[in-house]
Parts: sequence; C-alpha cells; structure tokens
Amino acid sequence: MDSLTAFLASIPYSVRRRNDEREYERYFDYTFYLLLRMLSCYMLFREKETSKGRADCVYETPNDVYIFEFKLDGSAEGALQQIKEKGYAKEYAIDSRHIHQIGVNFSSKTGTIEEWKEK
Repeated sequence: MDSLTAFLASIPYSVRRRNDEREYERYFDYTFYLLLRMLSCYMLFREKETSKGRADCVYETPNDVYIFEFKLDGSAEGALQQIKEKGYAKEYAIDSRHIHQIGVNFSSKTGTIEEWKEK
C-alpha cells in the first residue's frame, strides 16, 4: 500500500478530473486496477459481482484472496463495513486460501490513498 500511495502521489493533479464526483472515484478505482494488473499474472477482478452487490476489486493468488472496497473522501473503516454487510468474502468461506479484507479511502485533495485498513 505504501508503494501504491507513493505512485498515486506522483501523478500530477492536473490529470485528475474534478467536475464529476462519480467519475473522480472511478479514476482512483481504475488506476488502482491498472497498477495491480500490470504488476501481476494472478486473477484480478474489477467490480466482482456477488449475491448482494459488487466488490470494487478482488485479487486472487494461489495462497491468498484480497478483497478491496474503495471510498472517496470517506473512511477505510466504512469500506470494511461494506465488505462485511454485503458479504463479499462469503464465497470464499470454504476456500483454503487466506482471505484479506481491505478498506481503502482515497483523498480527492491529495490525489492518493489517505487511509487503508486490513481485516
């Protein structure tokens, strides 16, 4: 997360859209997805559908599953709460891999990750 935070901080503020909050959140979501996709050969899902909603990003490796929920100008704790309420990890209940639930809050002011928490 520290590396991703540093990378996002290096992107000039002038390339981020400011006029549409939904598009602005999508910018962070898509940039995060692209970074993970370029760095790995493992399964990566964006907006992975479940029975109760869509997880923003799910990253599956042979030994681990990382479930990400993103917020813009919210809180990492709120993102973790959404993972729990929507049951994004339930499909992995009998999976032998270690499940990581990660809430990430992006800041529209700094243009990078403001806070992240893992459960």
